[in-house]
Amino acid sequence: MYKILITTVGGLTSPSIISAVRELGNTYIVGVDPFEFAVGRFFVDKFYKVTYSLENGIKFIDELCDILKKEEIDILVPCGNEDNLTIAKFINKFGNIKVLVNDYKTLIKAFDKGLVYKNLKRYVPEAAPNFYIVKTYEEFLDALNFLGYPRKRIVIKPRLGRGGRGVYVLSEKLSFEKVFSSKPNLEYPQEFFDKVLKNTDVFPELIVMEYLSEPIYSVYSLCLEGNTIIAMTHIREWGNASQTFRGVVYYDKKLEEIASKINKIFNLSFNINMEFATSNDGRIVLFDLNPRVAASSAIDRKIGLNFITLSIKTLLGEKIKIDKDKFKNKKRFIRYFEERWL
Repeated sequence: MYKILITTVGGLTSPSIISAVRELGNTYIVGVDPFEFAVGRFFVDKFYKVTYSLENGIKFIDELCDILKKEEIDILVPCGNEDNLTIAKFINKFGNIKVLVNDYKTLIKAFDKGLVYKNLKRYVPEAAPNFYIVKTYEEFLDALNFLGYPRKRIVIKPRLGRGGRGVYVLSEKLSFEKVFSSKPNLEYPQEFFDKVLKNTDVFPELIVMEYLSEPIYSVYSLCLEGNTIIAMTHIREWGNASQTFRGVVYYDKKLEEIASKINKIFNLSFNINMEFATSNDGRIVLFDLNPRVAASSAIDRKIGLNFITLSIKTLLGEKIKIDKDKFKNKKRFIRYFEERWL
């Protein structure tokens, strides 16, 4: 029997991730989350409420170790950025338990958007966006000028941000119709940022970069020590910065080659997610790197490619062989919500 603990089971797509893990066969799954009503608690065999790893990492690890011992867990699968970082930092606490996580130094580098973009510019320039790292308000204004604002829309985000948090679009092309006839978005004129950034006591490093257009490509790869086994492409047809609700899945050799170069640069292992979009000059460029099990990691299992179970098998030392030709035809998926009554 596989006795597996999964963290952060309160995400919108946690049920599909748990279902993917069950495809290992003969599993006993424990889920943990800081939220008492995490949806994943209805899909695991046992649930525990734990401390949020970002708020108190040491307490989170202590609680986790107690649960691992009590439930006699063999495999630990961290989900979410903060859990991955905290678990990787204290990896020596877990003894002989197999942990599906990259090493701590690797995660720190991969979560640093500034470092990722710099490495892209040096080693994979064809996939690098136009960007500037700014540390002052004056540098912020210079970056806007260099990137063609206000003629072009600009994206601003924290250098060390997680996922889509803190990401804004700077645009002067706002109108009454756009503001009041559309759903709210994070698009603001320069005056908004002037007020926020001019008088701040501590100016955090920001990424100021070109605005990237659709289509958006989510690329999921399976790799080991920087060597890519396979990468699959998801074209986002409908969704948001974190989720794809309708999309098209297929094997794209060109995008696999780009993803492989990035996996090699950071020496990544297991299940890796990369987000790409289209630059002003028509290139497919990277805007986000998630070195962990991600929101849509479980989708491809329905067409015969279970990234999560394959990652676990790789962790356990199994050799993986995949017939990529099986996935060249495009297939469309739709995701939806389903309620659970308390």
